[in-house]
Amino acid sequence: MLTALFKQHLSKELIRQLLVFGCVGVAATATHYFIALGANSFGQVDLYLANILGYVSAVAISYFGHGRFTFKQTLNWTIFTRFVVVSLGALGASELLLLALQKTFAPPEYISLAVVVCTIPVLTFVMSKLWVFSGAASR
Repeated sequence: MLTALFKQHLSKELIRQLLVFGCVGVAATATHYFIALGANSFGQVDLYLANILGYVSAVAISYFGHGRFTFKQTLNWTIFTRFVVVSLGALGASELLLLALQKTFAPPEYISLAVVVCTIPVLTFVMSKLWVFSGAASR
Protein backbone atom coordinates (compact mmCIF):
# COMPACT_ATOMS: atom_id res chain seq x y z
CA MET A 1 0.00 0.00 0.00
CA LEU A 2 2.79 2.42 0.87
CA THR A 3 4.62 1.52 -2.34
CA ALA A 4 1.49 2.23 -4.40
CA LEU A 5 1.16 5.62 -2.70
CA PHE A 6 4.76 6.51 -3.56
CA LYS A 7 4.36 5.36 -7.16
CA GLN A 8 1.20 7.43 -7.50
CA HIS A 9 2.87 10.64 -6.27
CA LEU A 10 6.43 10.21 -7.49
CA SER A 11 6.60 10.80 -11.21
CA LYS A 12 9.78 10.13 -13.16
CA GLU A 13 10.24 13.89 -13.52
CA LEU A 14 9.97 14.46 -9.77
CA ILE A 15 12.48 11.68 -9.09
CA ARG A 16 14.83 13.21 -11.69
CA GLN A 17 14.44 16.63 -10.04
CA LEU A 18 15.19 15.20 -6.59
CA LEU A 19 18.34 13.46 -7.85
CA VAL A 20 19.59 16.51 -9.73
CA PHE A 21 18.71 18.74 -6.75
CA GLY A 22 20.90 16.50 -4.57
CA CYS A 23 23.81 16.57 -7.02
CA VAL A 24 23.66 20.36 -7.40
CA GLY A 25 23.41 20.66 -3.61
CA VAL A 26 26.52 18.53 -3.10
CA ALA A 27 28.39 20.56 -5.71
CA ALA A 28 27.32 23.83 -4.04
CA THR A 29 28.31 22.55 -0.59
CA ALA A 30 31.72 21.42 -1.84
CA THR A 31 32.19 24.78 -3.57
CA HIS A 32 31.31 26.63 -0.35
CA TYR A 33 33.75 24.57 1.68
CA PHE A 34 36.70 24.68 -0.71
CA ILE A 35 36.34 28.38 -1.60
CA ALA A 36 36.16 29.28 2.10
CA LEU A 37 39.02 26.94 2.99
CA GLY A 38 41.20 28.18 0.14
CA ALA A 39 40.53 31.83 0.84
CA ASN A 40 41.33 31.34 4.53
CA SER A 41 44.25 28.96 4.22
CA PHE A 42 45.99 30.22 1.11
CA GLY A 43 44.63 33.76 0.76
CA GLN A 44 44.96 34.62 4.44
CA VAL A 45 41.36 35.93 4.36
CA ASP A 46 39.62 36.18 7.74
CA LEU A 47 37.61 33.00 8.45
CA TYR A 48 34.25 34.80 8.61
CA LEU A 49 34.86 36.71 5.38
CA ALA A 50 36.11 33.49 3.76
CA ASN A 51 32.88 31.79 4.82
CA ILE A 52 30.84 34.57 3.21
CA LEU A 53 32.84 34.20 -0.02
CA GLY A 54 32.19 30.46 0.06
CA TYR A 55 28.48 30.99 0.76
CA VAL A 56 28.08 33.46 -2.12
CA SER A 57 29.89 31.04 -4.44
CA ALA A 58 27.59 28.22 -3.33
CA VAL A 59 24.50 30.37 -3.89
CA ALA A 60 25.67 31.07 -7.45
CA ILE A 61 26.22 27.34 -8.12
CA SER A 62 22.81 26.53 -6.63
CA TYR A 63 20.97 29.25 -8.53
CA PHE A 64 22.35 28.34 -11.94
CA GLY A 65 22.42 24.59 -11.27
CA HIS A 66 18.87 24.36 -9.97
CA GLY A 67 17.55 26.82 -12.53
CA ARG A 68 19.12 25.19 -15.57
CA PHE A 69 19.34 21.53 -14.57
CA THR A 70 16.95 20.75 -11.72
CA PHE A 71 13.94 22.81 -12.79
CA LYS A 72 14.92 23.68 -16.39
CA GLN A 73 13.83 27.32 -16.20
CA THR A 74 14.85 30.42 -18.08
CA LEU A 75 16.46 32.49 -15.34
CA ASN A 76 15.44 36.07 -14.63
CA TRP A 77 15.38 38.65 -11.82
CA THR A 78 12.10 37.37 -10.38
CA ILE A 79 13.54 33.88 -9.99
CA PHE A 80 16.82 35.27 -8.64
CA THR A 81 15.00 37.37 -6.03
CA ARG A 82 12.86 34.44 -4.95
CA PHE A 83 15.92 32.21 -4.82
CA VAL A 84 17.78 34.64 -2.55
CA VAL A 85 14.74 34.89 -0.25
CA VAL A 86 14.52 31.09 0.04
CA SER A 87 18.29 30.74 0.46
CA LEU A 88 18.43 33.27 3.28
CA GLY A 89 15.25 31.81 4.79
CA ALA A 90 16.80 28.35 4.73
CA LEU A 91 19.92 29.67 6.42
CA GLY A 92 17.80 31.31 9.13
CA ALA A 93 15.57 28.26 9.50
CA SER A 94 18.59 26.00 9.91
CA GLU A 95 19.95 28.22 12.66
CA LEU A 96 16.57 28.39 14.42
CA LEU A 97 16.03 24.64 14.16
CA LEU A 98 19.52 24.01 15.52
CA LEU A 99 18.89 26.40 18.40
CA ALA A 100 15.47 24.88 19.15
CA LEU A 101 16.85 21.34 19.16
CA GLN A 102 19.78 22.26 21.38
CA LYS A 103 17.76 24.31 23.87
CA THR A 104 14.74 21.97 24.01
CA PHE A 105 16.23 18.48 23.83
CA ALA A 106 20.01 19.06 24.24
CA PRO A 107 21.05 16.12 22.05
CA PRO A 108 24.68 15.69 20.99
CA GLU A 109 25.61 18.28 18.37
CA TYR A 110 26.02 15.67 15.64
CA ILE A 111 22.37 14.64 16.11
CA SER A 112 21.13 18.22 15.86
CA LEU A 113 23.23 18.86 12.78
CA ALA A 114 21.99 15.63 11.19
CA VAL A 115 18.37 16.71 11.75
CA VAL A 116 19.12 20.11 10.21
CA VAL A 117 20.94 18.78 7.13
CA CYS A 118 18.16 16.23 6.53
CA THR A 119 15.29 18.67 7.05
CA ILE A 120 16.31 21.97 5.48
CA PRO A 121 17.14 20.61 2.00
CA VAL A 122 13.69 19.00 1.81
CA LEU A 123 12.03 22.31 2.69
CA THR A 124 14.28 24.13 0.22
CA PHE A 125 13.35 21.69 -2.54
CA VAL A 126 9.64 22.15 -1.89
CA MET A 127 9.93 25.97 -1.83
CA SER A 128 12.07 25.91 -4.96
CA LYS A 129 9.67 23.69 -6.85
CA LEU A 130 6.45 25.39 -5.76
CA TRP A 131 7.56 29.02 -5.71
CA VAL A 132 11.09 29.94 -6.84
CA PHE A 133 11.21 27.99 -10.09
CA SER A 134 7.48 27.69 -10.68
CA GLY A 135 6.20 28.35 -14.18
CA ALA A 136 4.79 31.68 -13.04
CA ALA A 137 8.25 32.88 -11.99
CA SER A 138 9.76 32.19 -15.40
CA ARG A 139 7.35 34.51 -17.25
